[in-house]
Amino acid sequence: MNKLSLLFITAIAVFITGCSSRQAPKFGKDLLHLDDFGLNIDVETFFGDETLFRSNDDYMLKAEESAIRIGDTDSVLKYVRYSVIASPGADTLARYKDFYFGELEVVMDFDDKETFMVAVSEENFSPGKVDSLIQQISEEYGSLLPHPTGDEPRYVTYSWKKGDQLARLVLNVDNPGQYSNDNEPKPDAYKLFSDAYHKEQAITVNLFITKPKFDHYLKEASSISGLMTRYR
Repeated sequence: MNKLSLLFITAIAVFITGCSSRQAPKFGKDLLHLDDFGLNIDVETFFGDETLFRSNDDYMLKAEESAIRIGDTDSVLKYVRYSVIASPGADTLARYKDFYFGELEVVMDFDDKETFMVAVSEENFSPGKVDSLIQQISEEYGSLLPHPTGDEPRYVTYSWKKGDQLARLVLNVDNPGQYSNDNEPKPDAYKLFSDAYHKEQAITVNLFITKPKFDHYLKEASSISGLMTRYR
């Protein structure tokens, strides 16, 4: 085998190994990369190293079984929510490109086979950093979805859709559209949002990547917990 063939095979092996690491991330080995992300986490592999959580003050892991019922119907979706919080000074848990997050939630179906949602949160983003994050997500997911009318979210919220998954960015800034005068013409919703968060100095950012089916249930749910309470 000549050197050129050997180099080619080596490059292919490195490429396949890199792809595999993105497909089967492991907590504690690397940050969970949310750019070009597929909702296909194997939680047994991802949270497999239990030594990271035993007598470790850096990370706190909690698993909670729950269900969402839509109104008074018999339509129920059971799920398991895995939440991890990194203590101050510990390594961050996830990243979207050059943006890092210290709180992570993974929501699976009741059998841990299907990933419904991944949610991350981080404090103290500047308005300029939020601008950059919105731009980066738009470059991957495309144009912002139209702002819903008649059902204003509580917080400043941006949404995108790519293929079979949704991205939603929620800022801990009150949605100014909730308090505007209905008798006056409303300016563009996203201009209102931008004006609102640019008045802040430190913003808590929540990024959700979810399946449309789970998005539907969350919007109709009577009660939810964890980071999901900020979803709507």
